[in-house]
Amino acid sequence: MMTSSNRHVIAHVLTRLLNGGAEENTLHTCRFQSEAGHRVILIHGRDYDPEVAARARAVCEVVEVPSLVHPLSWRLDFRAIGELRRLIKLVGADVVHTHQSKAGIVGRIAARLADVKLIVHGVHILPWVNVGRAKALVYLVAERLCARFTDAFVSVSPSVREACLEKRIGDPSRHFVAFSAMDVEKFKDALPPPDLYEMLGVDPGKDRPPVALMLAAFEPRKRQADVVRALPEAFRAVPDWRVVFAGEGPEHEATRDLVQELNLQEFVRFVGYRGDPERLIAMADVCFLTSEREGLPRVVVQYAAGGKAMVVSALPGLDDVLTDDGAAVITPADDVSAAVRQVARLLCEPERRDRMAWAAKTIAVDRWSPASMARSIDAAYEAGWWRRSVLAERDS
Repeated sequence: MMTSSNRHVIAHVLTRLLNGGAEENTLHTCRFQSEAGHRVILIHGRDYDPEVAARARAVCEVVEVPSLVHPLSWRLDFRAIGELRRLIKLVGADVVHTHQSKAGIVGRIAARLADVKLIVHGVHILPWVNVGRAKALVYLVAERLCARFTDAFVSVSPSVREACLEKRIGDPSRHFVAFSAMDVEKFKDALPPPDLYEMLGVDPGKDRPPVALMLAAFEPRKRQADVVRALPEAFRAVPDWRVVFAGEGPEHEATRDLVQELNLQEFVRFVGYRGDPERLIAMADVCFLTSEREGLPRVVVQYAAGGKAMVVSALPGLDDVLTDDGAAVITPADDVSAAVRQVARLLCEPERRDRMAWAAKTIAVDRWSPASMARSIDAAYEAGWWRRSVLAERDS
């Protein structure tokens, strides 16, 4: 399928084009498909980061569909289906590969209405997990409907694949796994950033306080604000410390305001989006993640590659990363305070941190290389084409 002798027009559809794991995964896919000689069009919704869009334009065509939005909106969602259908027909796409929850629904419906030859959905997250019952039901019904005309599902981890099958979304023959691509090698021997002391608000030459790091976009499901609220009580007995948040997003300003309100600005540092996450991880003593929903928590792979002690909320897909039980403390997904207490405890226990860091270094992270993901997506596409040919022969 992906060889240059068999070229296709491939349209990737995602809801938002921001600095996130699903977007990075999608850009890797667009890159290797473009390099294989295919015409690749990346279609995104109203919310996007201009810098990410510029990186995307360096590897493929990029088109914005403003009616494609993240929140549920019947009016805009129906408009997005119509606009996507027209765009898909205009570019002559014979493959549509959707990503993220909302685009996964409206994009596949539009592809079906446009009579696209091959429809693929990338499962980066489980939208029915840790949400209200009504929203979970809406997504489950929509996913089962779209599964009827989805030729292949590409999940970011085996656990995500199994969760889809457990909810009767498609059959096993259409479900594949492609571990989300990232450059894991750069995390293994990284050095701390040169602006370390400035970042932490510490004078050069003085002892560096213990540092906890969270790499995550600022959005409600990552729960940075809940972390901040839990800090005064959890860190009461820690003499000196820093919590560093790296990332950007809609909850960024509100979280900064909360830090000011609680008078924590000396201890809580915001460094924004950075292109050197490996250096930030190298700087940290403890790395943590408090998401309430993820598909595969990519940043946990990066924490492990960097050889760091971790505190992580219980999430689908963790078992696919944390193969050594000693590398992380797993806390309940609905209890951010428990996670923050564990971070505080680890900052006070350097010997325990060292043991956990050693365990993290033993975790095999090479499955997440771009080349491995490319081969897995190739296999999913090939199986989808084969399934289409069998159905066509049966109906002829």
